[in-house]
Amino acid sequence: MPTEQPVDTRSPAGVQEDVPRPWRRWKKWLFRLGGTVVVLGGVGAYLWFFEQTGHSTPKQPPAPVAPSGDPALDALRRGVEFLRVHQEADGHFSRGLIDPKPAFTALIVDALARAPLTRTPQDQELLDRAAVAILACQRENGSICTPAFGLDAYCTSISLLALKALGDPKYAPAIERAKAYLLTIQRPVIEGNPTSGGVGYGASGNVDGSNTAQWVEALAEAGVEKDSDAFKNAQLFFSRLQNSPETNDLAKTGAPVGSDGGFVYRPLESKVYDQSRDGKRIPRSYGLMSYAGLKSFLYMDVSKDDPRVSSAWRWVRDNFTLDENRHIGADGLFYYYLAMAKALAAYGDPVVPTTDGARREWARELTERLLRLQRPDGSWRNERSQMWKEGDEVMVTAFAIRTLAICREFMEKHPAPKP
Repeated sequence: MPTEQPVDTRSPAGVQEDVPRPWRRWKKWLFRLGGTVVVLGGVGAYLWFFEQTGHSTPKQPPAPVAPSGDPALDALRRGVEFLRVHQEADGHFSRGLIDPKPAFTALIVDALARAPLTRTPQDQELLDRAAVAILACQRENGSICTPAFGLDAYCTSISLLALKALGDPKYAPAIERAKAYLLTIQRPVIEGNPTSGGVGYGASGNVDGSNTAQWVEALAEAGVEKDSDAFKNAQLFFSRLQNSPETNDLAKTGAPVGSDGGFVYRPLESKVYDQSRDGKRIPRSYGLMSYAGLKSFLYMDVSKDDPRVSSAWRWVRDNFTLDENRHIGADGLFYYYLAMAKALAAYGDPVVPTTDGARREWARELTERLLRLQRPDGSWRNERSQMWKEGDEVMVTAFAIRTLAICREFMEKHPAPKP
């Protein structure tokens, strides 16, 4: 059987090669260098978004607000005026070319649409323009996102919440398409896989508790049945985030699971760790995720008597604080406040009886804290940490407005009992 003979690639005698061999090596090196520059440029652009602001300079300062005698209401109005002057010409609240515009804009829309303020024609025009901008980002698969940015699930969840907050039936088809997309991205339940039932930033990649909590809230708003398989599987995922050996089945495998009832970022992974007596690193519960876990169980209609909720409530009583994002300091402080307000409002008790004997009227205290932190121009900003983009006044102001609105509505419905 004939075999292929090797081809002689050497140049014929007396014939000079077109490209000298050293130059070939240089060309290959330059090609590799160019690829490295492209990769580093992409990473730099990604970091630029998460660490820098992306807003045009406002053409005018926020409009002044006449005092009404209600400090909280005035703070809300001043925050709204600050956000108003930051809307871009295209309707978004971000000017970055590569950032997840629909999510950023949706955070502002959700806060403004749910604020307990009389909506003026000027307010409605702002919200309508923002809604058009968000809808322009909806793709054929129902997701609402900036293509190729990798945050499809995150952006879609927040955008769905914003469209629901507007309360206009004309957005119903877009909401249904977004809901259908979100139901496709939950990780399937696979025996032995601790990430089963979770959701990440996109349809692939790592899952985490923060994105799954956002996903749960969006689907609950969109009317997904509480006994759906989607929510049952999400409950399994959150159970595996909880430091509770009684309900976290990972503890039965010998995995390092704590016992304080709080929650971590991913199964067996946290932003901070404890060390056991035998030297194991135990993922430590922290504030933002613990409130995210509690509110997620409540949004999925898990009873307050359920051991997962009662354990989470025990963590709240042991760790209630407004001074920091519990156990990780100032990082994500305003997002922590928002998660706290949503969780405690869903729980429904106006007082947190902490284990040190205090009785904390959480909605009143959180309102007073936010009033003290508001800046002269009506904005809020995390002055202690730039982590997770909380140096961006526009985003943080949206968090603060939404938190104040939740506290105000809760106090109207649940006045604190007399001592």
